[in-house]
Amino acid sequence: MRPVPLSRASRIALRWLFLFTALALLSLALLAFWGAELVTQGMRQALANPGGTRFFATAGTLRWGEGWTYDELRQFFSAHGLPPRPCGSLPLYGVCQEGDRLLVGPGLVPLGSVILVPTPQGLRLQGPDGPVMELSLPPRLVALAPQGEVAQWPVALEHMSAHLVNAVVDLEDRGFLTHPGLSLRGLVRASVVNLLSGGVKQGGSTITQQVVKVLLLRSERRVSRKLLEAYLASLVEYRFSKREILQVYMNSAYFGQDGGISIHGVEAASRFYFGKPSRFLDLEEAALLAGMIAAPNRYNPFDHPEGARQRRAAALNSMVREGHLSESAARQAHQKPLPAAPWSLRWEVASHFLDQLGGQAGEVVTTLDPVVQMAVWEGVRAGLARLAKVTPLATLDLEDPLQVAVVVLGRGGRVLALQGSRVGRPGELNRALAARRPIGSLVKPFIIALALEEGWRMEDMLLDAPLSLPVAGQVWSPQNHDGRFRGPISLRETLVHSVNVPVVRLGLEVGLGRVSEILRQVNLTPPGTPAQLLGAVEATPMQVAAAFTPFLHEGTWVEPWAFGRARSSRGVFRASTVSSLLSALSQVVERGTAGGFAQRFGKPLAGKTGTTDNRRDSWFVALRPQLLTVVWVGTDRNRETGLYGASGAGVIWQEIDQRIPRVLKGGSWQASELPL
Repeated sequence: MRPVPLSRASRIALRWLFLFTALALLSLALLAFWGAELVTQGMRQALANPGGTRFFATAGTLRWGEGWTYDELRQFFSAHGLPPRPCGSLPLYGVCQEGDRLLVGPGLVPLGSVILVPTPQGLRLQGPDGPVMELSLPPRLVALAPQGEVAQWPVALEHMSAHLVNAVVDLEDRGFLTHPGLSLRGLVRASVVNLLSGGVKQGGSTITQQVVKVLLLRSERRVSRKLLEAYLASLVEYRFSKREILQVYMNSAYFGQDGGISIHGVEAASRFYFGKPSRFLDLEEAALLAGMIAAPNRYNPFDHPEGARQRRAAALNSMVREGHLSESAARQAHQKPLPAAPWSLRWEVASHFLDQLGGQAGEVVTTLDPVVQMAVWEGVRAGLARLAKVTPLATLDLEDPLQVAVVVLGRGGRVLALQGSRVGRPGELNRALAARRPIGSLVKPFIIALALEEGWRMEDMLLDAPLSLPVAGQVWSPQNHDGRFRGPISLRETLVHSVNVPVVRLGLEVGLGRVSEILRQVNLTPPGTPAQLLGAVEATPMQVAAAFTPFLHEGTWVEPWAFGRARSSRGVFRASTVSSLLSALSQVVERGTAGGFAQRFGKPLAGKTGTTDNRRDSWFVALRPQLLTVVWVGTDRNRETGLYGASGAGVIWQEIDQRIPRVLKGGSWQASELPL
């Protein structure tokens, strides 16, 4: 039989059908390609996401035989973010106290645990297998810098607590390991709820769908979006392993707010709620975090403790149901208290120290010593409280209060601590780095050191008598701070008592140009006029600290540094010059302008006071074998304070120094190799 020829209308219809079919297949192919690319790029980006920049302090180290007291050890651990608590059970990533000893729990040290016992003969450290010569703590997190307004710290799944992983899966998606990205049970339940409510009230989302929603889609309650979510979830399951999907979910889940910063991921959440890495979470802590994922604000333990307890109980019960937890362990976890207060993701005590670290990325280990920084933070407040009782109120007003700036350097130029205001809050003017003020009598050690380099000796005599000099068409007559003249006076006594006129004579004799040159070698910027001989040189407290580094390093100037590696250095003075100068500066704090400091706060100690005209700026530089501390006190409007170097900045230093453990201040002035 001959085939029946198609009519013209049929042929046209077939052509259109073929065309629509081809277009549909092409659209499906494009949709599949688009979905695969979208999923691949989103997941790979999430898996490779480094998160925000993490700044860490230097690791805390304790050694056998060091002279720590019990109170100093408590201070040490608290500053490192590990405040000791009474020993109940062996703490995981924590420190507890029992009688006159402290126990460092597993997680902090690879040995399992270490017992610390301070004795008159020195610190004793006992591990499971015998004495321990040295114990190093993990470096404290100082700040987790957000990306935009999101604080996130992605970690590998194996670095998360097993309790936490089990709790999240058991509570959020117990079929996660077996379903293909979609849960039939969840879809049926959600469909019933949505039909009864007449809208999209519940999504029945699996963990995979949650990953798709967070990474790839906008949060909208529409049926079309749910269909797209389901399609992309199946692609995620096809192209990525369950382990990768769960890792992305754990690192991207939302856990609430730290002020205006959103907390995403279990590591950032663990640090915020418990102050420790997520791999060291206790059972009850892991259950709390797992329970918060559904509604972090509703189950916040600080704002809604009862809701948080109920949700934690739901997580624990789900773990029991799935066989990941015994009922007795769950009952014990039910009884544990909730966290009392958050751990801010930015340690406020070190806010001004962080101003030195702009532009860094990744994980940055700094030179910050938490013990010294805490001593500065507390010492500034205590010192200002003392000054408030003696400072004439007529010289200040509430709009222009006394301000403070402190810089502490260790050997090698390491910046150990820094604060640039009386409060030290983020965003304040950081006077330690930005406020250039006249340095006053702090210039004198450099002039005398230069004279020693030129062949003078500390016992050589100068004349303290009226002096007049023509300067810029006028007569300049420098005066001593007490208004009297002493006649012949040695270089040593000139420095010890900070006498002005003999220093001017000395500076003119060695040459104003040579004085300018030596000041430039320590990175100061002298004006080149005779007034620089009495401190008419402006510098920030950090610049002053850098200038004094030759007296901590046997004559070598060292550029301060706060992260990375040591910066540049250069020889400025001979070691013999520094030795002679330190001898005189030690007398400053015994019987000179800071007399009595050494007797009250211990030796070895050297120092120099500085006071500018009309007592507008008060400076004190303290030198110990391992520490160089610079303190400035003044007002932003350059008002008269009524304070000298010892009675202003010196008071702040006293409060700081007595809070620093003896171990960190010890040593001797003997020459040692510069650690560069």
